[in-house]
Amino acid sequence: MIMKICIFTPTNDKSEGGPSRSVPILTRGLAENGCEVVLMTQKTSDMNLHMLDGVDNASKEILPYGIKRKDLETVIIDGHFDLIHIQCIWTPINHDVCCIARKHKIPYIITPRGMLEPWSLEQKKWKKKLAMLLYQKKDLQRANCILATADMEADHVRDLGVTPPIAIIPNGIDVSEYECRSLKDKASVKKQIVFLSRIHEKKGIEFLIDAWENLQSKYPDWNVVIAGNGETDYIEQLKQKITAKGLQKCMEIVPPVFGVEKHKLYCESSLFVLPTYSENFGMVVAEAMSCGVPVITTNGTPWQELNELKLGWCIDLSIDNLIKAISEAVGLGADTLFNMGQKCSLHIRNTYQYTEMAAKNKAVYVWLTKGGDVPSCVRF
Repeated sequence: MIMKICIFTPTNDKSEGGPSRSVPILTRGLAENGCEVVLMTQKTSDMNLHMLDGVDNASKEILPYGIKRKDLETVIIDGHFDLIHIQCIWTPINHDVCCIARKHKIPYIITPRGMLEPWSLEQKKWKKKLAMLLYQKKDLQRANCILATADMEADHVRDLGVTPPIAIIPNGIDVSEYECRSLKDKASVKKQIVFLSRIHEKKGIEFLIDAWENLQSKYPDWNVVIAGNGETDYIEQLKQKITAKGLQKCMEIVPPVFGVEKHKLYCESSLFVLPTYSENFGMVVAEAMSCGVPVITTNGTPWQELNELKLGWCIDLSIDNLIKAISEAVGLGADTLFNMGQKCSLHIRNTYQYTEMAAKNKAVYVWLTKGGDVPSCVRF
C-alpha cells in the first residue's frame, strides 16, 4: 500500500528563500520514490511550487491564509495521511497542525529549518522564550522525530533539551535546474563576485561591503553583485553604505532573479560569497556549486567540507577573514577558479541529489509508521 504523506509548511512564498525551494523538491523527490505526497501550505502572492507541475503522486493543498483550526482539522482528517512532516516552527498554524496530529494519533516530524540555531534564537528573544514555554517545547518533545539538515543543527536542537530521535538528512537539489557551466562558457565568466540570497541582517552583507572597501583598489577590474529580496528600508541602508564608501561603481544591489536569469547570474560569476551569521543548510551554496562556482561562506553554515575537499573557503565570520579568503580566491586566477568550480559541481551531483535525499526521508517515515531497522541517519 502506498504511503500517504503530508508535507506542511506555513508559507511557500518565494520571499522565504531556501525553504521555498527545498520543501517542494523534497515533495517531488518523495513522489518519485513511490509515496503519495501532498504539499499543504497557505496561499500567498508569489508561491514557488513550479517544481511539482506534472509530477505523478504529488499534489498541492492551498489553504486560505489564516485558516481556522477547526477548518484545518477537517482538511487534515479528510487527507487520511500516514504521517505529517512539518516544516518550520513558531507560527500558530504550525502549532495547530501539531495539536491536530496528536489528537488524531497521526505521527509527525518537525524540521526546524534553522529556527532553533543560536543566532535565530537571539532574534526576538523574549517572544521566543515565551513561545517555547507556552507550546513550542511541547510540540518538539512530542514529535515522533526531529529532522535536521546537518550535525551542527542536530547538536543545537539537543542543547535545548529536545529528546526525540533526530534524523540528519541534508536538503536535496535538482541539479538539472543548476546545470554546470562548461568549457565553452568559460569566456563569458566575468571578474565578478555574487551574493544571491535573501537580503537580511542574518546574511552578513555588511561584512562583504566592508571587505570590498578594502579590496576594490587592489582589484579595480572586479565587481560585486548583491541579488535578492528583503525589507525596503534595510536594502536602502545597504545602498547608502555602498555609496558612502564610494563603491557604487563596482558594487550594486539588484532585485532577485529566478529560473534562467538566476542560473545565468551564477554561471557568469567567478566566485559566490555568503558571509552569513547562521544557516541550517544554505541552498544557495549548493546551487552555486552545482553551477560550477566556487564558494566562500562561514562556519555559521554546515559547509566545512569546502575546506576539507578544497572546494572553497569556510571561514569564521570577520572582515579580516573575508578579505583574506577573497584575496586567496582571486589570486588563484581564472583557470584555477574555473577548475575548482567544476569539482564543486561534481561533488554536489554525487552527494546532494534530491531523489537520494528524499529516499532517506522515506526510510525514516517507514521506520516511524511500520517499524523495522532504524535508518543509519537517526540519532538517539
